[in-house]
Amino acid sequence: MILSIVRKEMLSVLRDGRLLLLACSVFAVLTGFFLASANEQQQIQQEKQRVGQTAKEQWDSQGVKNPHAAAHFGIYVFKPDSALASIDPGLRQYTGQALWLEPHKRNRVRFSPAADQGLASRFGQLTAGFVLYALLPLLIIGLAFNAVTQEREQGTLRMLHSLGVSGTKLLLGKFTGLLFVFVVVLMPAMLVAIIILYQNFALTGDDLLRLLALNSTFLVYYAIFAALAMAASAWLKSSRQALFILLAFWLASVLVAPRLGATTAEIILPIPTATTFWNAIKQDIQQGLASDGDHDARAALFKAQTLKDYGVTSVEELPVGFTALNRNFNDRYSSRVHALHFDNLSELCQRQSRLIHIASLLGPTIAMRSISMTLSGMDLAHQRHFEDAAENYRHYFIDLTDAWDGERSHGSGHNAQGHDTDWHSVKAFNYVSPLLGFALHTAWLDLLVLLGWLMAALILLLLSAKRLKP
Repeated sequence: MILSIVRKEMLSVLRDGRLLLLACSVFAVLTGFFLASANEQQQIQQEKQRVGQTAKEQWDSQGVKNPHAAAHFGIYVFKPDSALASIDPGLRQYTGQALWLEPHKRNRVRFSPAADQGLASRFGQLTAGFVLYALLPLLIIGLAFNAVTQEREQGTLRMLHSLGVSGTKLLLGKFTGLLFVFVVVLMPAMLVAIIILYQNFALTGDDLLRLLALNSTFLVYYAIFAALAMAASAWLKSSRQALFILLAFWLASVLVAPRLGATTAEIILPIPTATTFWNAIKQDIQQGLASDGDHDARAALFKAQTLKDYGVTSVEELPVGFTALNRNFNDRYSSRVHALHFDNLSELCQRQSRLIHIASLLGPTIAMRSISMTLSGMDLAHQRHFEDAAENYRHYFIDLTDAWDGERSHGSGHNAQGHDTDWHSVKAFNYVSPLLGFALHTAWLDLLVLLGWLMAALILLLLSAKRLKP
């Protein structure tokens, strides 16, 4: 019986003139946005590669200079974006493009594209991802809001009821048929997207798995709207009422909930300003953490311990450069303080993200947006993974130059020299992005919220079936 209803519903929707118009519109809009986004993504990646190569070539050809002076020249590194960023660029506009690595301090990523954009960009960035999570639910509402009310208004629902068709089978059949037709409508645009990805990017196995996971979660997301639309159409008496309620829900989920959640999180858990953040780091380095003592006390203890370790009574008698040793000691303490504050900032951002989920009571869009960004590798967790890898690389080349400085000088001298062969020996930064498991672990709360909404929508659909009356 359900299969017959599914078949009938599919034929009914396919014969509806609205479907062809909507299908063509979806194909044109999605393909256009995706082509533009893929082209932008390719240009950004090429620019990052060119600038990164130039930065490494400049590092390699510094000439003869003190190793620590060479370290102060610094190295710029760039986060390679996933191919799926063509679908959802996530936070790329706000997280910056380049990270400068230098001695003594850990920097934050610089050159945010949003800082250079005009007023119009503040109203939102139109991407393929925006179409997928914000506009396509409207298509589902447009197809489903009168799925049952129209049957009631035309009198066919009474006929079905007299034939013994139960409300549960009727609604499940209509729901399944609608979802299947919607997938058929999306299929051409999705195939074009996959072809564009293959032609423009070197897709890895992990990229394909992420794409599969992203498609699966979007299917769940659309199933939520389809079930709620079908339930509203069955529960309410007229198509006009169903459409009004569904549009109100769409507005609450897509437009109101994200802004309400973000504003609430910012009020309850405010992020410190850049000035406050850096001043706190500077204060902890100078005054020390817990019972470590201030900078002068730590310096005196280190000097005494160094002289004792080498069995000498003065800095001038040391067989290695004390300046390099002392600088390395201070840098390690500075790195410890930086790591503490950066970890606290990251934890604060995570707590804000969890707090935003309270607004998910208004709709599943917050969870879907977060999942989309995470699977595309363009969320805060992936950004933090990159920054941690860059920080490890900073320790690597700073420790290396400090070692050269210490080995090639002695006592209180500062006359060590390095050459191009030394700079060439520093390995290039090679960032390896985390795999799908990292993304799924990061998005566990969003996945739970999405599945919770799916269960709630299906339960509401079944309840509406029991109350269905001709």
